[in-house]
Amino acid sequence: MADYTARYIPIEEEQSEVLKAKGAMATDVLGGDAFEKIFKRSVHVDTGKIQPIHPMDIQMAVFLSADSFLRQLMVAKLSQCQYALPLLVPNLLNQEIEFPLWTFRQFKKSWKSHKENISKNQTIYKAKTPMVAFFRFSEISSSKSELMNNLINERHETFFHRHSRGSSKSRLLMDGVVEIAWYCPSGEKTDKFTDCVAFCNLHGNAQDNETQLKILTEESSINVVLLPNLDRSDKSMATVEKLYNSTKPLICLLTEDESGVTRLQEGKYKVGLKERNRSDVSEDVRKTINECLSKPLSVFTLENISEHSGIKVDENDDNCRKGKKAAEQIMRLLEKMEMTKIKTNILPLQGKLWHEWCLKNKELHRPQGDNIEMHNSEKQTEMQKIRKQQKASDLSNFMKMFIDKLNSVNADEMLYFLKWLGILLDEYTSKDLGMLHHDYYEKWSKVLDLKKEHENEQLTAEKIQLEKLSEKLNAATFGLEHILSEIGQIYESGVSVKKNKQFGCKLDVKSFPQFVAELMISGYPLELMDGDAAHSTGKSTMLNVMFGLQFAVSAGRCTRGAFMQLVKVSEELKTVKL
Repeated sequence: MADYTARYIPIEEEQSEVLKAKGAMATDVLGGDAFEKIFKRSVHVDTGKIQPIHPMDIQMAVFLSADSFLRQLMVAKLSQCQYALPLLVPNLLNQEIEFPLWTFRQFKKSWKSHKENISKNQTIYKAKTPMVAFFRFSEISSSKSELMNNLINERHETFFHRHSRGSSKSRLLMDGVVEIAWYCPSGEKTDKFTDCVAFCNLHGNAQDNETQLKILTEESSINVVLLPNLDRSDKSMATVEKLYNSTKPLICLLTEDESGVTRLQEGKYKVGLKERNRSDVSEDVRKTINECLSKPLSVFTLENISEHSGIKVDENDDNCRKGKKAAEQIMRLLEKMEMTKIKTNILPLQGKLWHEWCLKNKELHRPQGDNIEMHNSEKQTEMQKIRKQQKASDLSNFMKMFIDKLNSVNADEMLYFLKWLGILLDEYTSKDLGMLHHDYYEKWSKVLDLKKEHENEQLTAEKIQLEKLSEKLNAATFGLEHILSEIGQIYESGVSVKKNKQFGCKLDVKSFPQFVAELMISGYPLELMDGDAAHSTGKSTMLNVMFGLQFAVSAGRCTRGAFMQLVKVSEELKTVKL
């Protein structure tokens, strides 16, 4: 439900009656030797207290146990809370290192680049950004995760660290996990970095996690390593030596050094941490990273990580691959098609005919005149005529293939197929929608200025242009909900008109209700009111946050219409009378 405080919930336990009695007896003894009371350790150390569970162990246990769709939802919520996301995850059960690329497919990041002076809204798995990799060798006294938080946002704990509320020494599942977070500048002078930067954090001793370390150092733009005082013979020195001699910038943070920033040679720095103010250290490291970023560096994308050996990529699952292949086959039908004409070309039942039917339906329920029965009869006849025209329409190749795919895939493949199709459609439409939104905003600003200046003649012309842009936006707004709405129109016209012709192809519309029911049971959100025809708007983002739903808010589209989604409740709630 996007509650950023959820990972700080402490686990409380009640003291046993014996411990309460011992505590009461201890308070009755007054006076005595202060040294003995304060510093003498008791021989009996078993107090019966259960070791607290580390909050990140709970998160990782759920993540490791979850299926791909729950993982995707978890990562989306973590991203909304501005928390670091699992990038490489060791699975203790099978000793594999998993790369959950699928979990990054559905959300975007927005930022304003200082260099280009433009705003960007990009699907994060395709974003090309520099990456700063943090890792440590051996045990160190400083908190790497806390230092990274101070670099990104001093007021928010992006990375959970040893001093976070609820943290404990009993961490079991985080060693070897690589987390990633992005710094997204707003274009203001207060920005700490002038462009989008990815920060990766390898938990645990890097020497014990060779695969993760290898991937990070190959993909990174800048390497930051925390080091204690190492002997020349220490096995970690071989890795440090390799990093020092590479072409990539290296920043060594020394836990036993009290000095500030020292430039060792081009692109190589050391910064002391011992007995230094945390704010000063953060500022030194930030300046050093920015100095490195000011020069040409390699960039990385999330998709590149899947090319590394020694890891398991979640998208290699058979159902996921088959669902993606089916979605890509359908998307090829949209190639070279003008965005503003897609709906007209591939969704013929939702165009003019559907709008007319909606208008007649409204008039049916708002009778005028004295003879209501005749009025209703006329409207019903006109509506039936429109249904016949819909039935006489040939289905587009796109819809034919979509229906064929639904009939040919199993239940698991279907969920992946629909998810992939939604992802690919958002990606396909986002560029054109972004440009149209920009043009609409510019025109709207101009209209507002003209209103202040009372330029009526020019204002009228600009309003007409604004309305045309609004129509283009509506025409270019195309998502999975429109395809499912076309399925609804095919079914309605099919059952309303009893004729042998089946939309120019053999199609059994009787299977459609079962398909929709299965979607609803699986938790998929479906449209209740058509936004294009009824001009209503849903508060999708608010509902998603309040109830943990998944209503469409991506690709810069305003989710027009009313949607519904089934939410499973506990057995206890089922017995509560509302």
